[in-house]
Amino acid sequence: MNKLTTRQAEVLEFIKSYIEETGYPPTRADIARELGFKSANASEEHLKALARKGAIEMI
Repeated sequence: MNKLTTRQAEVLEFIKSYIEETGYPPTRADIARELGFKSANASEEHLKALARKGAIEMI
């Protein structure tokens, strides 16, 4: 896995915590709300970057 930016690491940690608590992954809106993004589209861009770096798999 390639090195993550600080923000990407925050997104990944939120995803892991959310799955641990709920049993399923957060929506893009959940990620945006939690991390203070102005739109769910910002979440999408971070998710794509995490997938490119091998940190997550998007299905």
